[in-house]
Amino acid sequence: MGAESIVTVEIFLAVPNQTTIMTASQFTCFFNRRSVRVGLTVAAAIAGFAPLSGSAQRDQTGTWKIDYYESDGRTQLQIEVRDGNGRSTHGDWVAVSSLEGLSIGQLRGASSDTHFRLKRDAGTFTFDGRVGYNRGAGQFTFAADPKFAAALVARGYSRPDAGEQFQLAIYDIGFSYLEEVKSQGYGRPSIDALITMGQHGVHAEYLRGMGQLGYRLRNTEDLVNLRDHGVTPSFITGLNKLGFGKLTADKLLEMRDHGVTPSYVSAMRDAGYHKLGADDFVELRDHGVTQDYIASLARLGYTNLTTDDLLTARDHGVTASFSEGFRRLGYTSISLSQLVRLRDHGVTPEFAARVRSREGRPVSIQELISRRDRGDQ
Repeated sequence: MGAESIVTVEIFLAVPNQTTIMTASQFTCFFNRRSVRVGLTVAAAIAGFAPLSGSAQRDQTGTWKIDYYESDGRTQLQIEVRDGNGRSTHGDWVAVSSLEGLSIGQLRGASSDTHFRLKRDAGTFTFDGRVGYNRGAGQFTFAADPKFAAALVARGYSRPDAGEQFQLAIYDIGFSYLEEVKSQGYGRPSIDALITMGQHGVHAEYLRGMGQLGYRLRNTEDLVNLRDHGVTPSFITGLNKLGFGKLTADKLLEMRDHGVTPSYVSAMRDAGYHKLGADDFVELRDHGVTQDYIASLARLGYTNLTTDDLLTARDHGVTASFSEGFRRLGYTSISLSQLVRLRDHGVTPEFAARVRSREGRPVSIQELISRRDRGDQ
């Protein structure tokens, strides 16, 4: 239990010749009067006892703000709490329909007072403030459900402390979520692991969507890693529609990290590259070969290039502007391989222009390279 959640906690003590209910301060005085030496602080001793009822915990309070996005009918709800350790902010997406007492009309309308609730298995948030013009802000109070912690213990989980129960409520990690986790084969994660899943966006719909696509991973850490890197059911489905079979989780992670998205694959296929595999797309994307790059070369007559041609040209810094510089100097029939050689030897259009100005005539590609290799400026 976090220290910020303890105000006056009643505990049941059984000591020789005396049985009583005491507050934290009375607990200290009792042992001081009898000169009993203990190796625990009062706060640590209290943490070893379960509160007699939910009323022993103080409600969590803080501030909130909300942003409504009309495109998908969801709101982004962010709450902020302050305690002895500083400030912490938590945010998540929630459906407007889950906010009891708040309507879309109120969110979209003129600024007005509001009072609404968000009920979760772990407890209830009560919000007061103002909303309007698709946003809002104010104060909130969180009341933990005193039966929730015991219900988790009954299911084989450890008992969450006040701070953990608060976060479980924020990320809607309740009984149906636990059932989804179990049905997807992840056993019984720790309370910390469940909170981490919530913080990183591994919601029930994500779990369900990944499972339906056949992705039940070794542990929740692997699942969180995929979510963090943007591997979502929609990302996987997009690749499936483009003809990719079931890719491994590691391959999906590699493609996502390297920017090989369904839109990138589609664009490359539109550019004429239809028979490439996942590794080919990763290599091209890594080297900066995009549809725009291919199109810029095509406008200069460099078409039907192989992937090796594209990789070589891109790796050696051959761009459309580099080619155009030489074309303006009269090198209209220059090949892509010649451009690569010029780039490798440091022959720029500016250097070629200076040589032609000194000589009063254009010189050959080979002569430009030879002069640059000799150190001509």
